[in-house]
Amino acid sequence: MRDRIREIAESIAKLDDERQTIAEGLREKGIEVLPDGLERGMVLPVPTSPLTASVAAVDGGLLAQEFHGFDLLMSRAVGVVFGYDSSRRTSHKYHPSALPESEIAATYTMDTHEFNTYKSLFRLRREIGCAVELCEKHSPNYLFLDGSIVPQVSDRPTEGTDARKLYEEVLALYNKLFSSCEARGTKLIGVIKDSRGRRFIEILEKMLVESERETLRRSNDTSFLSFLLKEGERTCSFSYATSAKEHVVLKDLRDWGPKISALYCRPAPEDRPLRVEFLSPTPASEVASVICELSKINKRYAYPAVLIEADLRAAMDPLELERAYKDLFVRTGLRSAMMKLRRDSRPFR
Repeated sequence: MRDRIREIAESIAKLDDERQTIAEGLREKGIEVLPDGLERGMVLPVPTSPLTASVAAVDGGLLAQEFHGFDLLMSRAVGVVFGYDSSRRTSHKYHPSALPESEIAATYTMDTHEFNTYKSLFRLRREIGCAVELCEKHSPNYLFLDGSIVPQVSDRPTEGTDARKLYEEVLALYNKLFSSCEARGTKLIGVIKDSRGRRFIEILEKMLVESERETLRRSNDTSFLSFLLKEGERTCSFSYATSAKEHVVLKDLRDWGPKISALYCRPAPEDRPLRVEFLSPTPASEVASVICELSKINKRYAYPAVLIEADLRAAMDPLELERAYKDLFVRTGLRSAMMKLRRDSRPFR
C-alpha cells in the first residue's frame, strides 16, 4: 500500500510539473488567435472597477431517495438580490422568501438510471422557474446561476419516458429565462465553482505537439489553467461547443444555442480559476470584471457572495426527507411500497 501511495504521489507531482511547463511555454509564445476563440489573445487582463448594480443569484437544493415501491423527491430554490454601490453591499432581498417551502413529489415506475436523470431535472425545474420569476419581478442588472446556464448532456433523457416530459418542461423554462433576461436587459451568467470541463483543453490541443497533448489529455480545464492564469487574468471567450448544431443540448435550445459562450477567470491568487458562461452579445470583459470584483472575499475561496448566500439558503437538511417519509408512513400504514431498500435498512454494518 505504501509503495502504491508513493507511486501515485510521484505521478501527480510529475503531471503538475508538466502542466506548468506547458503553461509557461504558451505564455511565452504570446498566442493571439485560438481555434474557436471569440477574441484575440489567449490570456487577457481583467479590467477592475467598483461595481454599482443590482446583482441576483439563484440556487436550488435537492433531496431524493428510492424506496421499495416508490421514489421520493424534495426540492427548493432561493433567489437573492444584492444591491451594490461602489462594490459595497447596500441592500438585500429574497425570492420567494428567505426560507421557501419545499416542493415534494413521488415517482413509481423508473429504474435507477432514469430516476437519477429525473431528480436532476426536478431540481432544475424548480431552480430555473425561480430564476424566471426573480428576473420578471426584480429586473436585476446581473443574474447568476450556480452552475451552467444550459442543461447538461446527462440531463437529456430518452424519448417516451416521464423524465423526457420533465426535460421538455425544463427546456421551456430555459427559453423563457433567456427571453426574460434579454427583454429586461439582465445579463445572465453561470458560475461553475468546480468545473470538470475540457473544452478549453481541446482548443489548446490543436496547437501543441504530441507529447504536450498527452499531458493535456490527462488534465481538465481548471487543473491546467491554474498554471496558465495569474490573479486578475482571464482566458479569451470561446464558444460552448465547436458546433451548436451538432451538440445535442444546444440543438434543443434552438436559436439560443449558438449564443452560449464561456471563459475562465482567476479572481484570487490562491484559488483555482472559475468557469463562467454567458449569453452573447454581453461583452466578455464585462462578465469577467463583475465576477472578479465580487469574488475577492477570500484569497483562498473566490466565489461571488450573492451565490454563497443563495447556496446557504437553498441547502436542505436530510432530516426534511426523513420527516416527510415518516408522515407518509403514518398515513399509509405498514405497506410493502413503504419498505426501505435493503442497502438503507441493514440490521448490521
